[in-house]
Amino acid sequence: MDAQFNECMKVARKLVDPSFLEALKRPQPHAIIAATTMIWLQIAISWAIALLGPWWLVWLPFLVNCAVTQGMLLWVHEASHFHLFSDRRKNDIWCDVFFAAPVGMSVAAYRLRHMSHHAHLGTEKDADGYPYREPIKGFRALAWVMVKALSGGMGVWLAADKYGGSARKAALGNSLSPSWLAPSATIIFNGLLFALCIFTGRWYLYILLWGYPIAAVAIALNIVRTIAEHQPEDYPLYKDAREHAMMPLARTTVPNWFEKWLMYQANFNYHIEHHLFPAIPQHNLAKLHRHLSEKGFYEHFPGCLQRSGFGKFIRLSRNRRNDDFSDSVQDALAL
Repeated sequence: MDAQFNECMKVARKLVDPSFLEALKRPQPHAIIAATTMIWLQIAISWAIALLGPWWLVWLPFLVNCAVTQGMLLWVHEASHFHLFSDRRKNDIWCDVFFAAPVGMSVAAYRLRHMSHHAHLGTEKDADGYPYREPIKGFRALAWVMVKALSGGMGVWLAADKYGGSARKAALGNSLSPSWLAPSATIIFNGLLFALCIFTGRWYLYILLWGYPIAAVAIALNIVRTIAEHQPEDYPLYKDAREHAMMPLARTTVPNWFEKWLMYQANFNYHIEHHLFPAIPQHNLAKLHRHLSEKGFYEHFPGCLQRSGFGKFIRLSRNRRNDDFSDSVQDALAL
């Protein structure tokens, strides 16, 4: 059963010792360097296979690049909270060069919108709330969301809306790295990658293995993950023939290794921990999760813990009464 986020917050603050929390706030630069190295090692290996390997192996770099681009987006999220390095300027420069720019973003533009996600979770004021507000209950709704995402249409719209020219200008006052850094790094990295594809006679792999994972697969995975984390089981909720406001909530996922790699890098699966205490960097979220578990937090709120984001997404898309993929409004009105 879903739990109101504010109730979770009240209980968590009573359970957790402030001194324990304070000890978890320290950044670990070596962990960031190691994670960055792993991301770029995967990129190098996947592109070596794609450009030099046999055709039948192309599925492997595609899968790796889907996971890598998703991971880079999650590290941009981590940097938006200034969790990479204690030096905030270094935090933003590192993020722009190694995580944000290669996928066409800047951490300042992301941060500008993301803070509303914490301040206004579950409301229309959440500028990052587009994924969990997508209706998915019923086959038609589910299919339409996936078509919008996997066609690349939603990705193009988001790129223009969140990271386009006007968004970048609005973020300039919020940027701690040089304003030219992210766009320059975007052009340099993607230009070099495209040139390598042309040089090896496989120019189209840039679109298939880099452009498409960023513009489409990353959006689809983000929708799946965010809905599993934030969409209530009774969404959309109708009472007296009117749709009622969404209940703000967050869930933590304890996935298998593959789902963790594909969708929850940077310990993003410890999501309610992050929302409860956003000042805690990713490398200590597992400790915080264990602490909350030992204190009985999940006994109070068992609905805040799940085993699979994919599994939760599918369950949320099914009609609760008939256990099928029938119409969402009929389902909501029937309960």
